[in-house]
Amino acid sequence: MSDELRREFLAVMGETYEQYGYPSYCGWIEGLLLLEMHEWTQNEISDRLGQLFPDSKYPTSVPSVNRALKVLEAYGVIERSGSRKIGYKYRLRPSSSLIVSMLQRFMTVNENFIKRLETLASQNIKGDADLKNALTYQIDGARLWNQLIERLLHSISREKGAKQRKGEIRKKT
Repeated sequence: MSDELRREFLAVMGETYEQYGYPSYCGWIEGLLLLEMHEWTQNEISDRLGQLFPDSKYPTSVPSVNRALKVLEAYGVIERSGSRKIGYKYRLRPSSSLIVSMLQRFMTVNENFIKRLETLASQNIKGDADLKNALTYQIDGARLWNQLIERLLHSISREKGAKQRKGEIRKKT
């Protein structure tokens, strides 16, 4: 029963990643690292996912795991230790969370988008009014999104801190 529930948990994580536009196995790996917290090699992750998802329709090969690990590392969900020579091990970052990582990535993408559009706007020498309006609209929208996301992340951080303090107080009593 436990493996069945774990498989369901990993499936939900995978489906959520898919809805964000990423491979489902990114969610499986994050879920696995949450469930069984220790350092993992690519082969160990592949083997364990193969045990949990024995059906061949699930891509649990080492190359699939490797692609997912690169995505998760880029988003700051996992961290890697070791070297190419001795091999890498992967673990969750202490403060990682799917939602927080996605929001942080969204902000980074928006910042790059804003910079590129501002560069374009500065080159609008002939003063194309329609282009100027379109650029302003997109830049203002991206800035607004980033402000909203920043507030949300700040709120999540405060809430997490409050829960941790509450847990520490309970431990002391």
